[in-house]
Amino acid sequence: MSAFDKIAQPVVAKDSKSTTKIAADLTSDIKFKVDTFVTNKAEMKRLEAEQKEIETAIIEHVRPQQDKLAYGGTFVKSLQLQGVSNTVTFVTMDKFSVPQDEESVEAIKKLLNGKFNDLFETTRFISMKKEAVANEDILNKIAKACEKAGLSIGEIFDVGDKIVAKDDLDRKQYDLPKTKLEVFRTLVRQAKPALK
Repeated sequence: MSAFDKIAQPVVAKDSKSTTKIAADLTSDIKFKVDTFVTNKAEMKRLEAEQKEIETAIIEHVRPQQDKLAYGGTFVKSLQLQGVSNTVTFVTMDKFSVPQDEESVEAIKKLLNGKFNDLFETTRFISMKKEAVANEDILNKIAKACEKAGLSIGEIFDVGDKIVAKDDLDRKQYDLPKTKLEVFRTLVRQAKPALK
């Protein structure tokens, strides 16, 4: 048994669900609440779908205005949206999803004409190999302390690199010509703007 087995939570078998359902004895008031619960649940799903459509329409209308301001020299992360009687704030974040496959990375590099390293950096990640996790002897040595066990890091860990956006990419993306911004956004996805 490895040291990690000692701290692992045991898997508890669940009882199989009974196919016979016994009806509870409900008062008239609770029966009404059951019906209201079911109706409300359906209405909430309908409203969520409607809210998503409305949010998308607002974002698609406001995002080009944020782009225009940024290209005009006024970069902002948020805009106030005044409705007829209410106000919300349109907010974007400096958070991007960068593709890791070689073909996409090369497409981004080509699009950026040598500015790739200004906008992105490579960070190192380390994870334990599944062979090491399956080896009780190695796990016990790790639990006692890697350095004292005399293990080679290469025996235990996989090491790789991941490309990530540098800080302020939300602002720096506007250094690209307008014609390239749309293509850039299909390759590097910014977190969806929020309405608050």
